[in-house]
Amino acid sequence: MKQLFLPTDLAQKIRQFCEDSYPREACGILIGQGGQVTKVIPSPNLSATPEKAFEIDPALIIHHQKECRKGPLKIIGHYHSHPNGQAAPSIHDHAQNYDASLIWVIVSVTKMGAQSMNAFATDVSHDRLVPIRSIF
Repeated sequence: MKQLFLPTDLAQKIRQFCEDSYPREACGILIGQGGQVTKVIPSPNLSATPEKAFEIDPALIIHHQKECRKGPLKIIGHYHSHPNGQAAPSIHDHAQNYDASLIWVIVSVTKMGAQSMNAFATDVSHDRLVPIRSIF
C-alpha cells in the first residue's frame, strides 16, 4: 500500500498556494522519492474553466522530468484544490487519472482558507483513487 510523507513546511506551501488561488483551483507537482515529498512546484492552472478543473502546465512537467533524470528524485504525484468542495476525488479527477503510479493530494479550500488535505493513489483492481496513509 502506498503512503505519503509530506513535511509540514511543504504542506503549508501547498495550503498557501491553494488559498492564494481561491476561487480557482490551484495545482502543482510533487517531487520526491518513495512516498517522501522533498519539493512542491506550483503550476499555473491552464484549464479553460479553472474554477472547477485543473490542468498542470505540460512544459513544467517535462522540465522537471528532465531535471529528475540527473538524480534519484522523480515526480511522484501532484496536488490540486477543490474550491468550496471536499478534499476527495471528484468524478472528473477519476476520469483524469491517467497514471496509476502518481499520488494525488487534494485540498479543500473556502474563502476562510484551506480546510482539509488528503492523499490518494490508484487502486488498480478497481481503477479508482482511494485514500492512502499520509503524514502532513
